Amino acid sequence: MGRDRATINIDIWSDADFRDLTAAAQSLYFKITSHPKLDYCGCVEFHPGRLAAMSREMTSGEVMIAAQELSDKWFCVFDQSTDEVLVRSFVRHDGVMKQPRLAVSMTKAYGAIASNKIRAVLVHELQRFRKQNPDLPAWEKPQVMTVLKQPAVSVRETKTELTWDFPGFLPFHGMGATTDAAANV
Repeated sequence: MGRDRATINIDIWSDADFRDLTAAAQSLYFKITSHPKLDYCGCVEFHPGRLAAMSREMTSGEVMIAAQELSDKWFCVFDQSTDEVLVRSFVRHDGVMKQPRLAVSMTKAYGAIASNKIRAVLVHELQRFRKQNPDLPAWEKPQVMTVLKQPAVSVRETKTELTWDFPGFLPFHGMGATTDAAANV
């Protein structure tokens, strides 16, 4: 059975880094964390046009700008080569690892992630969570132990430069016709 609700801690408003995000980045974060297809790892397909269509006033270009901000601030990990995004802290905050059966479901979702970068960041987050919560029964599950042995990378060791080269996209209206993000900043 898939997810039927999204858990959003109200403590997120105590996080200075989250409060420092633009409204567009916060909106995108909530769209991703509550997306109907978000799996038990906190991963979902990344399609800017579809995410933009979830709001009347958001464009795919604005999604890309917000996505880059979420990546730069380490809230999400994007991999355009596989069209995936990971909510980095999802496994630590959603409660998945506190329920052994859901932890096994998380390992199945891990197997479906195509991006090696996202997989490695997820394993690092699991290892972090295990250090903070060593007594959870989920750590005893063989499937979880297998995932924990996989390559791990801190999100701070990754870099995401989202490409802005899809048809009809100009990130900043009236600033030229380039599709190079660096030239538009």
